[in-house]
Amino acid sequence: MSIRFTRRGFLAATGASLALAGTASAAPDPVRFATYNIRDLTTGQVQTPGDPQAEAAARVVQEARPDVLALNEVVNNRQEGVRTDRTNARAFVENYLSVPQRDFLRGIDYEHVYVPRSNTGVHSGMDLDDDGVVDDTPGDRTYGNDAFGYGEYPGQYALALLSRYPLDEAAVRSFRTFVWADMPGNLIVRDDDYDVYLTEEEAERFRLSSKTHVDVPVEVGDRTVHALLAHPTPSGFDGPENFNGRRCHDEVRLFADYVAGADYLYDDDGVRGGLDPDASYALLGDMNAYPGQADNFDAATEFLLDNPDFDARPLPTSPGGARRGNPRATFDSNVTIDYALPSPDLDRRGAGVVWPARSSSRRGLGAAAEAASDHRLVWADLAPGR
Repeated sequence: MSIRFTRRGFLAATGASLALAGTASAAPDPVRFATYNIRDLTTGQVQTPGDPQAEAAARVVQEARPDVLALNEVVNNRQEGVRTDRTNARAFVENYLSVPQRDFLRGIDYEHVYVPRSNTGVHSGMDLDDDGVVDDTPGDRTYGNDAFGYGEYPGQYALALLSRYPLDEAAVRSFRTFVWADMPGNLIVRDDDYDVYLTEEEAERFRLSSKTHVDVPVEVGDRTVHALLAHPTPSGFDGPENFNGRRCHDEVRLFADYVAGADYLYDDDGVRGGLDPDASYALLGDMNAYPGQADNFDAATEFLLDNPDFDARPLPTSPGGARRGNPRATFDSNVTIDYALPSPDLDRRGAGVVWPARSSSRRGLGAAAEAASDHRLVWADLAPGR
């Protein structure tokens, strides 16, 4: 069972609220937080201008104009081992986001960029897929299967945070090395009747996060909003043991427990405990969990949608999703897996999914969204609580 405290009750009892800019009495403008999975954006694509996918993704971002943007699936080139004078996330800002992608658009120069290390493609030294071989040569699927998080080379499918507001990097907390077995009530596959399972020795070393779970404090005016970034492993791609579905469940659960103040957690610096009860936050990421999903035990509903520690309902909608049968969809397969969910002390002044109906899309934005990714950008405008 997850450790659960109700922040909503705490905030109601104390009358706490957050002013995102100015003072609590000033009625500040909302700040737009967003998440976007750009689908395996590589070093070769972003380090120089002219890549069609990167241009399409930048077009989408410039239309939405988020102030704080979490990116999923941008290669961490420092982990990849490619020598450049800037990270891929910074190159994406300079080569694409800061350059208007249409005459009627304005570039966005995100001054602050944070790129955490990722478990993807980081070799575990173990035979995790139980095929009898510890494959430590990067470049193929069998190597990726023996990494802490699937990646055919280190840093593939990594995360980044772009912000117009300063980031308190000294206060960042990451949980990349948190061991799955240290989560109480975890769903680790240990049954050796299955083809894939963790032995006791493997369970003592295996990390929960397939990429990383990271808390990046964003300094908005005289206040702080903790941007919580994650990208859990997708369910599927395994057998009847449902290893990935179980891992996805517990990866989604980690941040639910973190904002509830769970004391079992420890970060990569060894600091124990969860988030302070009076902190404000926004969960941003492709959580690979949709409402009603069986193979991860409906983690989205339990830990996100029905959790009073997140302001999750109603979910944002789009015309493009509606045309395909699910107005709340954020992914091409018509499910909701990408989220921008604030803490209950923040008012959502608006929220949306950038998915126009292609046939009626203003200025061709629908075609750009499809060319950029199989995911859609999700945003939420956040302002002080009442």
